[in-house]
Amino acid sequence: MKKLPVIVFIFVLSLQVYSGTMKFMTWNVENFFDTIDTKKINDTVVSNEEYQDKLTIISGVIKKHNPDIVGLCEVENIDILKDIATRCGYQYYYLIEGNDPRGIDVAVLSVFQLSYNSNKTMITPYPGNPKYRFSRDCTEGSFIDSEGNTFYIITTHLKSKYNDDGNSEVKQIAQVNGILDIISQIYSTEKKPPFILINGDFNSNRHSPPINTLEKAGLHIMNYLVNPKNFYTYIYKGKKQDLDYIIVNNELFSKMKTKKIYFDDSTLVKKASDHNPVILEFNY
Repeated sequence: MKKLPVIVFIFVLSLQVYSGTMKFMTWNVENFFDTIDTKKINDTVVSNEEYQDKLTIISGVIKKHNPDIVGLCEVENIDILKDIATRCGYQYYYLIEGNDPRGIDVAVLSVFQLSYNSNKTMITPYPGNPKYRFSRDCTEGSFIDSEGNTFYIITTHLKSKYNDDGNSEVKQIAQVNGILDIISQIYSTEKKPPFILINGDFNSNRHSPPINTLEKAGLHIMNYLVNPKNFYTYIYKGKKQDLDYIIVNNELFSKMKTKKIYFDDSTLVKKASDHNPVILEFNY
């Protein structure tokens, strides 16, 4: 009988170890360029002081929240990402050069080792342009957790409305349909429905046609868990709005026992970027 409390304690501890928890962050860090002028890329060259200041601030914000996985937008190259990963203590970091003429790419930091792929050559056609592609990229990284669940992390940065030619939303919808094609391909290759998390800068407001397209496909817009009066990722002409999203498939959403989504609009964040990072915490 004296051994019973020890046995019970070990059993409870094992349940704690194998309970699924995750914290995810997505952030457009706004034009994180380095000090080198890259040939054939219309990049911006910054001073070493400017670079180090931005690196310190961005790393500080990420370390403050300490997420398991971070999706980033507007990082110029893998060397910058490596600097962030080193400062923040991430063993794994991923960036594949995309399609943006200025060289701003999507990237991922992770405590998990990922299988990571690009979809920058994928065609996302719209009327008048049958060869259109993602403006930057739409990458997919996957890993299997300790309970055998397969996670896919899809990171993207859709067409901006800057210098709008009247087709920006049409192009965004085309790219959103490309995301849905990627998800369909994932389902076709997995024997068991995986958990899928989509994130990034969608350059689209809440309930706009691009976001509605994703919601109508059965995906859950996690930003919608919070009243828009209390949630924003970007300010345009004094108006607060959502441009950056975390979105999950129904398989993951239905398994979430608890979930909390929030943003960071601290002074430190504003020194680094015009976008706020979005953080999702959940148990499953």
